[in-house]
This record gives sequence, C-alpha cells and structure tokens, in this order.
Amino acid sequence: MPLEKGSLAPNFTLLSDKGGSVSLEELKGYVLLTFYKSTCPTCQLTLPFISRLKEFYPEGAEVLGVIQDPRDTALSFARDYGLSITQLIDAPDYEVSVKYDVRVVPTIYLISPDREIVFVEEGFVKSSMEELNSTLARISNREINPLFEDVSVPAFKAG
Repeated sequence: MPLEKGSLAPNFTLLSDKGGSVSLEELKGYVLLTFYKSTCPTCQLTLPFISRLKEFYPEGAEVLGVIQDPRDTALSFARDYGLSITQLIDAPDYEVSVKYDVRVVPTIYLISPDREIVFVEEGFVKSSMEELNSTLARISNREINPLFEDVSVPAFKAG
C-alpha cells in the first residue's frame, strides 16, 4: 500500500534526465510525483495526461516523473510519448520507490508545500485524474481545462 494521504512525504534526491539532481526539500510549492516504468501499459496511458496537467497549470505544481528505468530509457520514453515533465531516475536500486512504498505503477502523489501528501492514487482512475485536474486548477487560480476532452479513456485501468 502506498503512503497514505495526510502522511509526510519522505525527502529524496535523484538524478534528472536533464542532468543534475533534484531534491524534494529544495522544491517550493506543490509537487506532483508520478512513479512509473516505461514498459507498463497503464503508465503509457497515464503519463501523457500527467504531462498535459503540467502544460495546463505550469505554476500549480512542480511535475516530476520518477521512472524505474535507466536514463537512456527515460529519454526515449519522453520522446515517444511527448512528455514535457522532468524525469527522475530511480533505477537500479528503486530507493525512492521503496521510501514511498510503491507497489503498483503508476502511483501518483500530490505533495503540499509543507510536505503533506494530499492526493494519492494507484493505477489509472479517470475520476481521480479529474479530481487531480480540478485540484491543480484551484491551486493555480485557473479555470479547469478538460483533461479528457479529445480522447476516450477507460474509467479504470489497473497498474
């Protein structure tokens, strides 16, 4: 079971696909973390919508993918799926995935500025993605953009 809503998000530092490293404690504001693996079909469905959320609400949250693959795979995945998010490399040890008790990919966390987990979801749940969309719109002081307007997606897809 992933870390629960209301718990404190553990700090971490990971290498970025763009070079350098990213540490949770250095980030200000909300952070949207999505743990995933490039070969996971549910992740392949979910990550383009996570990237879309970043494009809709760029000031709402720092959007980061925590990929359980090497850097070269992360770069290929981003290119193949048109991702605009920063990917953090959690392979080969999965240290951060273990800290966050990730057992299913994708697992999505929204972390508040005081590092409280305010949203958590495993797999792809359309209604939860719509809730996350509304939350990011509110945080950004923007109108809600329709996340699934131009595509048909299942109500649920297990990770």
